[in-house]
Amino acid sequence: MNTFFKTFLAFHVMIGVTGVIAYGAVWMNLLKRMVPLKFITWSSAIGFVAFIVSWFTGGYYYAIYYGKAVKPIIMKGQYPWAHSFFMEAKEHIFLFLPFLAAALFIAILFLGERIETEAPLKRALTWLAGTIVVLGVMMVFSGIIISGAVR
Repeated sequence: MNTFFKTFLAFHVMIGVTGVIAYGAVWMNLLKRMVPLKFITWSSAIGFVAFIVSWFTGGYYYAIYYGKAVKPIIMKGQYPWAHSFFMEAKEHIFLFLPFLAAALFIAILFLGERIETEAPLKRALTWLAGTIVVLGVMMVFSGIIISGAVR
């Protein structure tokens, strides 16, 4: 792998983890009695943008490099299941995770003032934030497993 793709992949990972951390902050703050609206609005905006950037960088890496250079190594190696299961799962989660993030960001942006007064809304947003974080963590660990299968 050349320096460009190493740097590109590292950027993809770092920006994706940034998105997970940002939504983790949203999730934890939604659990509070007094929700810091400005903070969760900014955190969800940062997380959303991070997921979009990670979405495009990951897609570019997958389309241009992974399929030709990395996948054959994994499939011929000791751990072909790393691609067969984990990359296939990542491909599908990868498609809708930014949409979940967008839904949460938009809901906080437009319904934020009602979070503390409407328990069902707060509960739904808390569950959505938790789902985003859990799926994001699954993406990170799947990437680690896939990367380990290349060695």
